Amino acid sequence: MKHDLEAYYADLRRRSVRQLEARQRECAALDPAFSALRAKRSRVFFMPAQGAKLTLSTLRMEEEALLKKHGLPRDYLLPAYVCPLCKDTGYVGDPVRQKCACRLKLEQQYLAEAARINERETFEGFREDIYPDEASRQKGKKVFAFCEKYADTLPTPKIRQLYLYGMTGRGKSFMGNAIAARAIEHGIETLRLTAYRMNEEIMKGFSTNDSPLARFTRVPLLVLDDLGTEAMIPNVTAESLFAIADQRNTSRLATVYISNLNSDELAERYGERTASRILDAAISRAIVFDGESLRVKKEGDR
Repeated sequence: MKHDLEAYYADLRRRSVRQLEARQRECAALDPAFSALRAKRSRVFFMPAQGAKLTLSTLRMEEEALLKKHGLPRDYLLPAYVCPLCKDTGYVGDPVRQKCACRLKLEQQYLAEAARINERETFEGFREDIYPDEASRQKGKKVFAFCEKYADTLPTPKIRQLYLYGMTGRGKSFMGNAIAARAIEHGIETLRLTAYRMNEEIMKGFSTNDSPLARFTRVPLLVLDDLGTEAMIPNVTAESLFAIADQRNTSRLATVYISNLNSDELAERYGERTASRILDAAISRAIVFDGESLRVKKEGDR
């Protein structure tokens, strides 16, 4: 992401330079006085600082008068930045640099796109009335509070891993998405995808001789949904999941696993070693989502 943003801002600055050069040529063709002013300005750099500042101010006033004479805006020969605050660098402040608001916004957009975030499934969109009875509503509120606290303490929560499991339609994916969305709000790089999609990307990485697991073992927050629904590719699926879980544990990175499988089914499908990494009581919390399906309620509200 950092490389992409640096390239984006460099491209903005190149466009600004090209636009300014085109306008300078246009003005030079319109009136030779513009070229004379440019020549005077180039000599200012060899003057003492105090005199240079006064001369530049005088030349700027002459330039504005000349632009007005030809019916052009007073800023026509100034760089046209997309963000005048940071002058298309992405940073403000001197000598201490800080990220400009435009860069922070772009970072959130990049992170959301990379994580495939569903903008509707957030903590702010949580509804208590979705639960069919008071008991399930109270349980849902407790799970909500725990998951929100987990998200707000990222990237280093006290409990680093969550295993959200239960039958389809109980709200597991909603909570996983809400955690990812909150992490991105806080500027934390996040990857949210299904186990099926991860399988595909790993296989593609093997076929192109890339490092197929690096993306999943290094991202600060990984939210892996639908674990247990992907195809079991021999020598790939179970082995890759173990390697990812083991490396993320070693690196103390936050991970949210979402599955229909209980602990016994998880161990049966992927092996005891993998299940022990995902459900390690020292660093993990398993949360069961049970009760009636909430999707019936949602569809009835439409």
